[in-house]
Amino acid sequence: MPLQPYRGTGRKLLLGIDIGTTFSGVSYCVLDPGEVPQVLSVTRFPGQEGENKLRDTKIPTVVYYGQDGRIRAIGAEARTDSAQVEALDENWVLAEWFKLHLRPADMADNQARLPTLPRNKSVVDVLADFMSYIYKCARDFISEADPKGQQILRSNKSIEFVLAHPNGWGGGQQSKMRRAAVQAGLIPDTAAGQSRIHFVTEGEASLHYCVTNGLAGDAIKVTQICDAHSTYLSTYKVTGVTPVSVVECAAADCLLQGSTFVNVRAKDFLKKKLKKSRFGNEEDLSNIIDYFEASTKPTFRDAAKPSYTRFGGPRDTDEKNGIKRGVLSLSGPEMVSFFRPSVNAVERAMQKQAHEAAAPIDIILLVGGFSASPFLRSELQAYTRRTAMRLFSPEGQPAKAVAEGALSCHLDRAVTSRVARYTYGSMCNNIHVPTDPEYIKREHWSYVDLAGNTRIRGGFVGLLLKGTSVSNDEEFKMDFIQYDVGPFTDISMSVSCYKGELANPQWVDEDPNRFATLCTVHADLSRVPKTPRYGPKGLYYSQDFELVLLFGLTELKAQLSWIENGRDTRSPATIVYDDETD
Repeated sequence: MPLQPYRGTGRKLLLGIDIGTTFSGVSYCVLDPGEVPQVLSVTRFPGQEGENKLRDTKIPTVVYYGQDGRIRAIGAEARTDSAQVEALDENWVLAEWFKLHLRPADMADNQARLPTLPRNKSVVDVLADFMSYIYKCARDFISEADPKGQQILRSNKSIEFVLAHPNGWGGGQQSKMRRAAVQAGLIPDTAAGQSRIHFVTEGEASLHYCVTNGLAGDAIKVTQICDAHSTYLSTYKVTGVTPVSVVECAAADCLLQGSTFVNVRAKDFLKKKLKKSRFGNEEDLSNIIDYFEASTKPTFRDAAKPSYTRFGGPRDTDEKNGIKRGVLSLSGPEMVSFFRPSVNAVERAMQKQAHEAAAPIDIILLVGGFSASPFLRSELQAYTRRTAMRLFSPEGQPAKAVAEGALSCHLDRAVTSRVARYTYGSMCNNIHVPTDPEYIKREHWSYVDLAGNTRIRGGFVGLLLKGTSVSNDEEFKMDFIQYDVGPFTDISMSVSCYKGELANPQWVDEDPNRFATLCTVHADLSRVPKTPRYGPKGLYYSQDFELVLLFGLTELKAQLSWIENGRDTRSPATIVYDDETD
C-alpha cells in the first residue's frame, strides 16, 4: 500500500526513532507538498564500517560512561574491541536495557532483574544521551545521502520527530521521552518545540510496515501483531481496503517476555552451572552471554541437539561443566528452558486477545528482531496450525519495521480507533442520597459544601470503561462545579484510572489498591463565568465547566469547555503526569 501524497504546504523532514531494549534504528523521509513520501532507513553508523556492515539499519542500545559520568562510547562503537579493552582498563560503567526503566509500574514484574542505571544518571539522562547520538548519526547520514534533507538540516527548522514506544505505555512514559528529547537537543523546550514530537505505538508502526511491505489489506479481516522482541500483542480488524483502515479490537498486551529475558534466564542458569568453575567469573560470563546473544540464541532450532557457545581459546577447558577448548556446550532441554517461558507467555496472550477480539483471527504478524529465531517461529507455527491461523513475517523487517513503520503510521493513520486498557474517570464527592444503602454506610465520610449540600467523599465516576472502543476524534466530557469563597483563576483536576476487575466501580473503597492517578490537568478558569451565590456560610462563587478528554489518539489530549452566551467555548488545558519512574 503506497503512502498518500503529502498535503502540507511546505517542505519538512520527518525522523522516525525506534530506541529498542537492545537495538535501535532511525528512519527519515522528506515531505514535499503533493509528492508521495519515501521512507528510508539510516544505514550507516560509526563502529559499523566495513563491507559486511555497510547497510546495517540498527545499532546496539548501549552507553559506556566513565567514572566521571561522561560518555566514553555509545552504540556500535561501544561494542568494538578497542572500547571493550578500554572499558576494562578504565572501569567504565555500562548502561544497557535502560529503556525498560521507563515502563509503567504495573509492568514491573522483572524490575529486580534489570541492570541498574549508572550512578547519578536517571533514565531520562541516559535516554537523552542516546537520543542525541542517534540524531547526530541521522543528521550525518542524511547530509551525505539526501540533498533535500541536507537543505532542511542546514536551517534546523521544519524537522519533526516520531518516537515509537511499546504498546501499553502512556502519558507518563511519553512525558519522560519528551524531556529526554529536549535534553538531547532535538527540540527546544517551548510549546512550538513540543509540538514537533509525535508518538506512535510499536504495534501500530509494525502493522503499517507490514501493510506497506507485502501484506494485502483485502487478504485479511482480523490480524494480530506480535513483536517477539519486546513481546507486545495487539489485535486489529480491517474495516477498509483503499485506503487501508483498521480498528483495534482488543486492548494491547505488553508482556516483558521477549528476547532480552531469554538472555536473563540463560545468564541465571550459567551463574549456577559455573559457580564452582574457574570460568564462573563476571568477565567470562559476560563473554559467554555476548556470544550466546549474537550466535547461539538466534540459530537454535532443534531441541534434540546440543548448542555451543564460544567464549575462550584452546586452553580453556572444564569438561565437568561442559567446556572444551573455549566452547561451552548446552543441551537441547537447557536451551528450551531459556525460551519456554517466553513462548508460553506469547501463546497465552494470543489466546487472550483472540477471546477479547470476539472474532476469528486470520493472520498473526510476527515482527521484531526475535522473530528471526527458528525455534520461536517453529513453536508459533505449530500454535497457529492448531488454531487455524496463518503466521506472516515480512522479509527484511526485524531491524527496521518499527522505525520505518512509525513514519508510515504518522503519515497515513490507518488505525481509526483503539480499545481502552483500563477504566478512566475521576474521584468525586457525591451528593448524599439518604435512602441509598451505599451512601448510608459511608456517612462517616460526609461533609457540607458551600452550597449547603451534604456530600460523601470517596466516589468514582467512570468516564471511559475498560474495553470500550474509542475513535481518534471522540470526546469524553466530565462535568465540574467549582465552589469558592473568593476569586480564583485556575484549577487542577486529577484524572484517575482503575486497573481492577470491577466492571464499573462507583466507590474507591470497593477495590482501593487498584485505583491510581493517571495525570493532573491544569486549566485557566479566568474566562469561565463566575456566579455569586449565598449559602449557609454566606457569599460564595460557582463556576460550571466541563473537562474534555480525547483518549482515542496515541497521546491523551485535554481541553476546558463552558457555555458562554449560549455557545460552547473552549480553552487549552495542560496535562502533567505523576513521576512514577526514576
